[in-house]
Amino acid sequence: MTFTIVHLLPELLGTYGDRGNVDVLSWRLKQRKIQHEVVVVHVGEDVPQGGHLYLLGGGEDDAQIAAKEILDRHGVMRKAINSGAHIFAVCAGFQLLGAVFPASGNREISGLGILPVETFSGDPRSVGELLAEPTIPIATLTGFENHSGQTRFLEESQPLGRVLRGVGNSGDIAEDGIITDQIVATYMHGPALVRNPELADWLLSRIVGEMEPLDASVFTALHDERVKAVK
Repeated sequence: MTFTIVHLLPELLGTYGDRGNVDVLSWRLKQRKIQHEVVVVHVGEDVPQGGHLYLLGGGEDDAQIAAKEILDRHGVMRKAINSGAHIFAVCAGFQLLGAVFPASGNREISGLGILPVETFSGDPRSVGELLAEPTIPIATLTGFENHSGQTRFLEESQPLGRVLRGVGNSGDIAEDGIITDQIVATYMHGPALVRNPELADWLLSRIVGEMEPLDASVFTALHDERVKAVK
């Protein structure tokens, strides 16, 4: 089996360097000699249905709306989920998977309805370092958030982490992200999987099974440095 990573619409959802998440996943698979490919889907191209892991990054309002419209066409993302695919989504990618998300001019845009969340505009904007205690057995989560959206669960759900510093999903909840059987989403940029190598491996292991640990001290050092600095 060739493990397929699908990087969705980087020209729309690539504002904050979230392409790094794709690079980290590919590197970690390569180090373990796991055969894989990275398929980059640009605007105007068809979204493949046979991917194992789809990645969505951050973007501004108009780009986020355009991405949602593309991904809603023919129900491509829901079909991918129904076929067993997994998704890792960051910030705008997280929001557009939900029921509704905000846009400029006090607009509310219908999302893809894949995640049981809704997002509305909040004030002030959430900008700064984000530190969270994960709800899964990995090291403390570290990232950088920059969003005005406030995200709330529409049903009981598992957050990715409990916020120790920063805002995350909403200022009055102290949680970041969400985990479902096939989706992991977060507000962490950085990119998230560069700053949290254990999260990268946990994400991969959900699909390929248990993997040998890597001696990748440069990634661990970056993670530990950021956690220490924020604390």
